[in-house]
Amino acid sequence: MSNIISSIYKRICERRARIKEAQRNADTLRMLAEKNPTCKVMTIALTDVVMGEYVAIIPGAVLNKVNISDFSYISNDSVINNVDIGKFCSIGPHVQIGLAPHPSRVFVSTYPAFYSNFNGGCPMNFREDKIFDDSVPKTKISNDVWIGSHVIIPGGISIGTGAIVAAGAVVVKNVPPYAVVGGNPAKVIRYRFSEAQMEVLLASKWWDWPTEKICRNLDEFADIEKFKEIID
Repeated sequence: MSNIISSIYKRICERRARIKEAQRNADTLRMLAEKNPTCKVMTIALTDVVMGEYVAIIPGAVLNKVNISDFSYISNDSVINNVDIGKFCSIGPHVQIGLAPHPSRVFVSTYPAFYSNFNGGCPMNFREDKIFDDSVPKTKISNDVWIGSHVIIPGGISIGTGAIVAAGAVVVKNVPPYAVVGGNPAKVIRYRFSEAQMEVLLASKWWDWPTEKICRNLDEFADIEKFKEIID
């Protein structure tokens, strides 16, 4: 009988703990909503994150040291670390950006306990100091970038304005503006526009236009040639 009572009491305690955790999560989301009233934030896994206006962060996303500008969104289960994200960016699900490096030359082992005095993946660290810099380098994603699902960007990479990174790509070097890249390692497949068209778009800096101006010219955004007319 005592075992039954103990089991019931344990389940009650676990349920109470889940309720308290859910309440804490709800309170955190409420505070985020009050701090960022135009944004849609559906995860509390945020550390040192700065958001612009009309930003959306979907459930399951994990962000650390991220600056995300106006009208950009991050989809579910993406992990973003030490990244500056421009305006009007679309980041798909299960994307990983900003991974810590491991030594791949000279060092006998790539396991962090051999070169660092602390790593969350190592229950035991062999050293009392750090002899390899495993900090995550800053990644920069410019404006109007679309990153497809399951993309991996190790860190320290620059993605140019208007670029598209195809689903499943592994990006190991900088991506030029308006390039479409894909593969492992990612390579340029094509460019979205001609060189002259790209010059017009980059010079326009339309992503910095007031929202009212963007809305007045919505039809022109659907055709690069029409867009060029309002710029000229």
